[in-house]
Amino acid sequence: MTSSQELHPVSGARFVCERVDAGVYQFAVYMAGGATHRGELRWDAEGRAVAAPEIADEWARAEVLKLARVLKHGQQARLTRWRGP
Repeated sequence: MTSSQELHPVSGARFVCERVDAGVYQFAVYMAGGATHRGELRWDAEGRAVAAPEIADEWARAEVLKLARVLKHGQQARLTRWRGP
């Protein structure tokens, strides 16, 4: 049985970001179809968001970087968003 932490949507993706340190978040992207991307989100010296490792799916990568703006301004401990393609 799949835990509620690993729910994959029927379409689009579920994005979960959790702060692990000041300016550093761990992210998980649960894609429709069962793929999961995990990595770290931080900001470089110029203030640009950087996700590592790079997410191969262009749409998912763009969405993670959009959510980085929300995290940078809000500094939430945890952020979960569902997004459609």
